[in-house]
Amino acid sequence: MAGNGKAFLKGGIGCFALFAVFGVIALLAGGYVRADAGGIGLLFIIGGVIGLVINAIYQKGRRDAADRRDDEP
Repeated sequence: MAGNGKAFLKGGIGCFALFAVFGVIALLAGGYVRADAGGIGLLFIIGGVIGLVINAIYQKGRRDAADRRDDEP
């Protein structure tokens, strides 16, 4: 399926960006943020898998919509 690498990358970066946003909020609230390389890597992989799942659902919807358009006279 085309675009799987792009979906994985966007999902991983998006998950990391969300973590960074929550980290900044915690810092502003007076707390602290700590992340090691393994945790960041795992966060990236989990986000990538979520991105792949969302991409698969989206592509299935596009195929179903195209099939319906082809069936109509």
